[in-house]
Amino acid sequence: MTATLEWFGATTYRLRTNGLTIFLDSWLDKPARMPRYLELKDVHEADYIFISHAHFDHLPGSDVIAKRTGAMIVANGEAISVMREAGVPESQLLPVGGGERIPLFTKDVRDKATKGLVELELRPPGAPKSPHPSLAVAAVHVWPSLHTFMPEDHPELMDTGVRYFGASTDFFCTLNITFGMKHGLLRLGDLIPREKIDEDTQAFVDYVNDTETNKFSHYDGGQLIFNILTEGKVFLWSAHLGGYEGVLRDLQPQPDVAIIAVAGRANLNGRPFDGSAAEFVVKKAKWIGEPKKIIWCLHDKR
Repeated sequence: MTATLEWFGATTYRLRTNGLTIFLDSWLDKPARMPRYLELKDVHEADYIFISHAHFDHLPGSDVIAKRTGAMIVANGEAISVMREAGVPESQLLPVGGGERIPLFTKDVRDKATKGLVELELRPPGAPKSPHPSLAVAAVHVWPSLHTFMPEDHPELMDTGVRYFGASTDFFCTLNITFGMKHGLLRLGDLIPREKIDEDTQAFVDYVNDTETNKFSHYDGGQLIFNILTEGKVFLWSAHLGGYEGVLRDLQPQPDVAIIAVAGRANLNGRPFDGSAAEFVVKKAKWIGEPKKIIWCLHDKR
C-alpha cells in the first residue's frame, strides 16, 4: 500500500502505512479561536502514538486516543509519567530516551501476542507480551534531539531569515525554555493585567489551566526525533528546530522524506545557533543526507 500523511497543524500528523495508523504528536483539540482540522472525538483508530516531547502543544489528546483505541504511546519519561497519571494502561506505555529501535506491529498481531497465538519476543517474566520482531510490518528508530529556543526579543512573527547572534548569558540553554514555560507562558493569566488580555490570550489561558482535560508538562522531558522505516522508505519526523550535529550526521538509514520544524531560534548541541533558522535547516538537511522531500512544520499560527 502507499503511505499517506495528513497534517493537523503545528507538529501533529497522522501517518497510515502497511496497515498501521500512527499519530505523530496528538494536539488536535486546541484552544478556542485556533484552527482545528480533526476533532479528538472523531479519532477511533490508532496503533501507535509517537510523542516528540511533553509540552502543551504536542502531548494533549494522547491519553484519550490511547484509552479509546488501545494505541501504544512511545515517548520520553516525562510524557509517559503524565500519561500514566492520566490512566493509560502500563501495557500501552513505552518510555524511550533516544537510541531505541522498535519493531511495529498491526493491532491484530499485538492482540494475538497477548493471547499467546503468535511467536513472542523473549522478555523477562511478568513483562507485557510482545510479538517476535520478525512479525513487524515497520520499525522506528528513536534519537535524542533538542527543543528550539524562543528568540529573546519574542517577536510577534518569527521570520526564518532573521539572524541571531550571541545570548544574554553563557548559560542560555533549554533550562530557559523550562523556566519560561512554567513561570511565564503557563502563567499569562496571572502576569498580564486583566484589561490587557485579548480573546485569543484568554482562550489560551483557559486551555492551559484546564489540566483535567489537557494533559501535559511544563518540562519537555527531552526532545526526540523519530526515523520511521516502512514500505522500503525512510521517513524522519523532527518536531523542533534543534538537534545534535553528531546524531544528525550519523543518522542511519538516512531519510527519503523529512518533516522538519522551522520556527524559533535553532538549538545546536545545546547552545543557541548563530545565524538564521533558514541557515540552520540547510545545515540540518545536509547532515541527514539531503532527503528527496522536506516538509516544514511548526510554522502555522499558534
